[in-house]
Amino acid sequence: MKYKKVLKFLKIIGSLYIIVPLTEITCVILLNFAPFIFDKWNTMLLSEFVYGSTIFPFSGTLLWLFVIISMFCFLILGIFIFRLPLKNNIESKPLAKLLVVIGMVNLLAGFVKMDFLVLLGKTNITTTYTTISFQSALYDPTITAIIPAIFWIYFISVNTFFLISGLMVTAVGIKFTLFQEEAEKNN
Repeated sequence: MKYKKVLKFLKIIGSLYIIVPLTEITCVILLNFAPFIFDKWNTMLLSEFVYGSTIFPFSGTLLWLFVIISMFCFLILGIFIFRLPLKNNIESKPLAKLLVVIGMVNLLAGFVKMDFLVLLGKTNITTTYTTISFQSALYDPTITAIIPAIFWIYFISVNTFFLISGLMVTAVGIKFTLFQEEAEKNN
């Protein structure tokens, strides 16, 4: 595995880690303006009942904020990964170790974000007539349109992308480390 190929791989992964969270942040902004109809006379935007209503618990609001913060953290990670190959002053062996560390941090962050998404989906919305989980409200066509459900599926898909790409970065780092050790043995 050549050093230049690893740098090219990092540029591709870094650019994906910038594009995907920016798209995800755009979806969150659009999702905040999605109307939810809980009863005949009460239509609320998602931002109204997440941030300022008594029908959504405070723990759900915190989880929503943590999901948004994690999107920005992945964006920062993407900027870091994208800028890493631009600084051609890092040697091969430290780069291989850094790839393993970045991949493992990415995996841990992806699992934490998935936990946030699962817990947020299970958060109960208490209306005057019924109690429904947040994810069920997103998928119910009588409560909201199809777009919030698509956004929610997109959030889960993006998190799956982060988990798989974390595995890929770790695998490339391990393979590059083994390649470096084999080259040292041959010399």
